[in-house]
Amino acid sequence: MANLRDIRRRIKSIRSMAKITKAMQMVSISKMKRAQHAASYGIPYADMLNDILNQVTQSVGTYQHGLLENRSGDRKLIILVGTDRGLCGSLNTNIFREVAKYDRDTTLFVTLGAKAAQFVQKTGRLLIVDFNYSDQPKLSEARMVCRFVAQLFLDDEIDSADVVFSDYISTFKQVPLTWRFLPAGQSQESFDLMPDTLKHTKLESAKKNAEDVREFEFEPDVNSVYESLLLRSLDYQLLQIMREVRASEHSARMVSMKQATDNARDMNDSLQLIHNNLRQASITKELLEIGSASAAEG
Repeated sequence: MANLRDIRRRIKSIRSMAKITKAMQMVSISKMKRAQHAASYGIPYADMLNDILNQVTQSVGTYQHGLLENRSGDRKLIILVGTDRGLCGSLNTNIFREVAKYDRDTTLFVTLGAKAAQFVQKTGRLLIVDFNYSDQPKLSEARMVCRFVAQLFLDDEIDSADVVFSDYISTFKQVPLTWRFLPAGQSQESFDLMPDTLKHTKLESAKKNAEDVREFEFEPDVNSVYESLLLRSLDYQLLQIMREVRASEHSARMVSMKQATDNARDMNDSLQLIHNNLRQASITKELLEIGSASAAEG
């Protein structure tokens, strides 16, 4: 059985750990609020951008951009968006579980986040490139990834691209999702497949808004405007996904650190009770020994 010295050492260690996890919890709360605001504030812009794109679609006629081409091949690419650090519960594990349905030997991977790259490499999957993205994702970071994947598609090196990520629902709920990135599409089916947080403007609403506009004037031409809008839409959709993952990460880490702090405090209380009992038993034993010695002398 542990002695008083061992118990005191464990109590000190657990209290130090509780202070660390509490500090990490407070940091995660601060980052979580910023990440949640960024994820929610980006939706109105995505709504407007998607609405404009749908309106312009009505004016392009028979023009078909290369990123809209539906292909029958099975050359798949996955954009896997994970976190840079751990200590966020089962968030990354749940995201990576979505990858299991893809063929290990033929599916190509583009990763965002250190944990995603580590997972792909450790499991022997085909990693093309790993991109870093900041704690507050930037449009330039999303554009770099989007342009790289789009060029692979236009060069006919892949037939489709999916994004696997964690969709932020609330502080206590994050859901792993797979979303079709390429070929891009404006069909109702494409919108129905989007996660709730990425379902911006439905086709019915877009068509209604398009009917309200009788005439467009394009500079320099409609095809150039449409291509620019399509690429910007893909950039921003990927940026929104990156924001969703960051919001999920900080929320999951905050909850995980809170649970660790609570567990440390519970363990400290249990050890403190054991310490008190041992100390009381030790004092009682010493008193009995003193009493026995006095009686023997008398």
